[in-house]
Amino acid sequence: MIRRAIGAALIAAALAWLATGSLFAAAAGDAKRGAQLFSRSVCVSCHDVTRPWPGGDICPNLGNIATEAARIVKSREYRGKARDAASYIRESIVDPNAYLVPGANYRTAEGKSVMPQDIGKTLSPSELDDLVAYLMTRR
Repeated sequence: MIRRAIGAALIAAALAWLATGSLFAAAAGDAKRGAQLFSRSVCVSCHDVTRPWPGGDICPNLGNIATEAARIVKSREYRGKARDAASYIRESIVDPNAYLVPGANYRTAEGKSVMPQDIGKTLSPSELDDLVAYLMTRR
């Protein structure tokens, strides 16, 4: 019985690695809770989730961020650590300077992201998971 449990765990880890390139698949959040969190947070004051990326006057629009995130992580310009769309979205929240979306309005005079640098620190791990899950629905 223990051998079967260990075998099942090893198979699950191998499948996660094959699917994501990592033994540690992204934690699954709740997209519905993420949408609620987005709508009541500072995110909504700058990001528009109804229009396509980038296009925003203050910050990039996030209407199709899941699709754009998948494209960005494969681009030559990307220098961050993420290897999939969900990881890119998470990285963008936690470290807004990991990749700067082209556009003068999206940068400070010092060349940093205009996104507050501490947003990731204000969210609990489960809130971050929920927010990423929600943004992954924006295709």
